[in-house]
Formats: sequence, C-alpha cells, structure tokens
Amino acid sequence: MRIGLAISLLVLTAAAGVVDRVAVVVGAAVITESEVLEELRLTEFLNSQPLDMGPEQRRAAAEKLVDQQLIRKEMEIGHYPEPSAAEAAAMLQSFRQQHFPATAAFRAALEKYGITEDQLKRRLLWQLTAMRFTDVRFRAGIAGSPEQTADRTSAGATVPASGADVDQQMNAWLQEARATTKVTFKTGVFQ
Repeated sequence: MRIGLAISLLVLTAAAGVVDRVAVVVGAAVITESEVLEELRLTEFLNSQPLDMGPEQRRAAAEKLVDQQLIRKEMEIGHYPEPSAAEAAAMLQSFRQQHFPATAAFRAALEKYGITEDQLKRRLLWQLTAMRFTDVRFRAGIAGSPEQTADRTSAGATVPASGADVDQQMNAWLQEARATTKVTFKTGVFQ
C-alpha cells in the first residue's frame, strides 16, 4: 500500500512538469529563468530587434529585471499608485495602431517572438508605472513657464529636473539600492 502511494506521488510530481530555474535572487525575491527570457523577448519585440537569446542578452535582461525589482520594492514601501487596467488596454491599442495596423501582422510578430498579447500589455503597463514612479520620485516638479520657474526658485522651491538630471538621479538611486541589497546571479543560467 505504501509503495503504491509513493509511486502515485512520484507520477503526480513528474506530471507537474519541470520546475523553473532560479536565475537571480534580489534580496528575498526570486527572478526565474523564464522571467529573464520573457523580458528579453519583450524587449527585442518592442525594439524591433532580431530575437537573440545569447548569454550576454540574457544577462542584460536579468540586470533590467533586478532594477525593476528594486523599483517595485520602493513603490511598495512608498505606496506609489499604479496605472489602471484601462490605461494598459489603451496603451496596447495605441501601440498596435502605431506599429501593426493589420491584426494578422501583430499576431505573427507575437508568435515570432514567442510572447502573448497579455504579456505585452503587462510590459506596457509596467513601463507606464516605472515612468510615473520616476517622475514622482526624481522630478522636483512639472516644468512651467520661465516666470513660474523663477517664482518657485525665488520662493525657495526646487527647479524641475531635466530628463538628464532625472536619469542621473535614478541611476544613482539604483546603484545605492543595489549596494544595500544582496543580488545573486546564478551563473548556469547565463552561460
């Protein structure tokens, strides 16, 4: 009886499929190999680049996912708002109209890159979320007329940061966040 139960459990475990490999550990969060590959596929799709799943490209995708995880953690701590599902649907529709007027071409491109429409929608929503986080976290204000900027400056307010300033602040913050968070890349995934 015990042998039959053990065999049944073994069969059920085997039928469950292959467990995804851990690619990176960021603090207590895990990034899997399938998440790295999805990031790579989506990035190359959005940039209209040929699909290249080589080790350097996988590592670059993993590095981006580490940054995304650090941003997500900061957003959770700071209770940053996220865009709505309706905004994601609107972004997807706009993207499709700009890049793939024909539905068949859109479907063919998704298939070529091995991604789904839902994955693309989530990625576009994440991009919007990250842009809003960056604006709130690193931009001092919204640029206005020169008079408004002068008024804010004379009143002791900070001047809105330029795009380059925001990028520098974001990069410095990410570097600091990485320095205070244990990040471990599993080498077997990137060979």
